[in-house]
Amino acid sequence: MENIELTLHISHERSSHIEECISEANAEAGKGDERWRNLWRSPMQDVHLQDITALVQSLLPCKNLLVIGIGGSALGTRALHSALCCEDSPAFFVLDNIDPTTFQDTIKLIQANDPDLSSTVVTVISKSGETPEISALCMATQAALPDATYVAITGEKGSLREHASKHGWDCLPVPDGVGGRFSALSPVGLFPVAMCGVDIQELLRGAEKMDDTCMQLKNNPAAELADGLVSAINDGRSIHVMMPYCNKLIQFAHWYVQLWAESLGKIDIHGNRVGPTPIAAIGATDQHSMLQLWREGPADKIIGFLTVQQLPEIPLGNKSLGTSQAWLCGETLGSLLSAEQIATERAVQDARQGTWTLTLPNLSPFYIGQFIALWQDTVAIAGRLLQVNPYNQPGVEYGKKLTRNAF
Repeated sequence: MENIELTLHISHERSSHIEECISEANAEAGKGDERWRNLWRSPMQDVHLQDITALVQSLLPCKNLLVIGIGGSALGTRALHSALCCEDSPAFFVLDNIDPTTFQDTIKLIQANDPDLSSTVVTVISKSGETPEISALCMATQAALPDATYVAITGEKGSLREHASKHGWDCLPVPDGVGGRFSALSPVGLFPVAMCGVDIQELLRGAEKMDDTCMQLKNNPAAELADGLVSAINDGRSIHVMMPYCNKLIQFAHWYVQLWAESLGKIDIHGNRVGPTPIAAIGATDQHSMLQLWREGPADKIIGFLTVQQLPEIPLGNKSLGTSQAWLCGETLGSLLSAEQIATERAVQDARQGTWTLTLPNLSPFYIGQFIALWQDTVAIAGRLLQVNPYNQPGVEYGKKLTRNAF
């Protein structure tokens, strides 16, 4: 399997505008707010790979890696680390909220692991440096960890860039035209996981392969997803669930929630409030909390299943808890997980909920890169079908304005 495999079960008529939307997205690729489609292409990827590799080599060995970011500046990084990093990488921490207890507990763990902070790297991520949560966390961290090594990932101008230059921090770019929720395969996400030993070139190679596929007018998985999911929204099925059947992919469900909600929950060109309500669920755990609603509650949902073909083989053995559980003898945890996913998919389809399934052959950087590019390309097409701008976030900016005015 060269690409992630998509299976779509959403009843809809193919949009008459879908090929026009694909062509328009292709024409704008690499321009303006869609410069993110250059992240996995030369020359942008070459510059990023060179700069990141050099900086990583200068900072290793590293005991603690702390990432300070919020929203897209943290969700993609956390998801990449969860999916790909191994136990022998640096202790990894993310501060993406201003909760004082979490901050205090994180600082204590870092100090215990590296008392003189000589092997602790703090990465501060903000395109402008104007986000108050990042400013506050950065200030508090500098006070608590004054001897750590600091790296800024930021834009060419702004408060964070000025602060980093003043204090001699190394800097990596947040490229122009790359919004936070589209930045996982920029230095924002690539640098932290490169510090943890991930092959970031393979991430970009997978993304490029998928992006090429998603430029096709036919057999285009991003177009199929966008068309089916936007059709579902228009039909009143606006609750969209992503349910990974692999714990290493749970953080990608949270990444998807931000990408889908912040990109598509908008006022369209006709003045209508449109968009999906994305939800993250966990297979098989949430079968015991959400499946009842999905089976007998309103048929207003699209439930997406995320599976991985190659998982560790963990045998169950032949000592069952009793005769009623004898059917498990000789099976594996993976075979049971797969059976539960298939059964849950069938159960919700029978209840008239729409479904999609994405299957990754394995948890390698190549396929994770494909997954990220697929969903970002899906948003690019879905925004055009919904007639909204998927790259702004006026609702978020309004909340920031109210926060500043509260002081």
